[in-house]
Amino acid sequence: FKQLASTAPRLPSLLRLRSMKRDACGTIILRDSLGNQPKHENGVHATLPYSSEDGRVSGGAPRQRFIANGRAMDHTLEQDGFVLSALPPSALRGQSLAVYDEVHDLEQCGSIVYPLIQEVLRKEFPSCSQTFIFDHVLRNVDRWKHETNDGQQPPQTPMLDSSPVWNAHNDYTVRSGPHRARELLAPHEAASRIDAALGQRFALVNVWVPLKVVQRDPLALLEWQSASPEDLTGVQYVYKHRTSEVYRVMPSERHRWIYYPSMVPGECIVFKVFDSAEDGRARFAFHTAFSDPTSAPTEPARESIEFRTLVFFGDLPDDFAKSFVAPILSPDHPDKTLKPGDMVVGQVGEW
Repeated sequence: FKQLASTAPRLPSLLRLRSMKRDACGTIILRDSLGNQPKHENGVHATLPYSSEDGRVSGGAPRQRFIANGRAMDHTLEQDGFVLSALPPSALRGQSLAVYDEVHDLEQCGSIVYPLIQEVLRKEFPSCSQTFIFDHVLRNVDRWKHETNDGQQPPQTPMLDSSPVWNAHNDYTVRSGPHRARELLAPHEAASRIDAALGQRFALVNVWVPLKVVQRDPLALLEWQSASPEDLTGVQYVYKHRTSEVYRVMPSERHRWIYYPSMVPGECIVFKVFDSAEDGRARFAFHTAFSDPTSAPTEPARESIEFRTLVFFGDLPDDFAKSFVAPILSPDHPDKTLKPGDMVVGQVGEW
């Protein structure tokens, strides 16, 4: 991050309207039953769950912020760190997700849904040479409460989490991104070939997919050019079998937050959680769930799934990591029931 953050406002260049229909070009058309544009056409003022000033308390410094409607803007992965995208047509059945049942079955999700997500990655990163999907997590608090008897027993649905993440954060840091990539590849490749692959550009990328219309608790994303290293602190989570490190985000008036209201099945958000490139392009997309004040409290809980992926751009051998399988698809892998033990708060003000 070698350029000064720009604080100039983003100007809308393409207005995508609301509805449950698509136009001839496939754009989602969003309007109410009277044909009017929604009350959150430009965005909403809402509380964002920032971390405390020392980074120690997740969501401990809530702040009121304006969160702009990203449908009126042309965000890109390389400039902003995220983009609104779409699943392949085969993922839809009318206005519903054709693979709704499959995402709740671990084996079918890996064999049927993962290839669809790889299509999205190849579309959004046309210069990539290889993609791997290594993890996913489902979020549906109502389903979780029902299956676990309010947390008294494990859920029946694999990879089902208890709630959205109410904490402005990023999944990796400048250290943990490369470490996680190496950790994932090590069972499937020689160390020298991993070194060669990681010596070229690679990225860790999330694909966030709504399973039904998002009426509550949408995802907010921070524009890369409004972020700064001094807004962050690194936090390590120590698990029984590995250690991870994330960035927590502390409050700043410079931040420009974006969301996509009323996302529908077939849409998805692709966003970077680590990019090894240091040439000025976006490297991270800090993000969090937030409570949309225009949502009624009686609206159904958000149902979504996010896929965690590894994307390579370099010149790789044709058989690179040919045996790769997402760890969660292996029997009894500890990532299926990942619960952190110790937490270590690191330095503030680093990229």
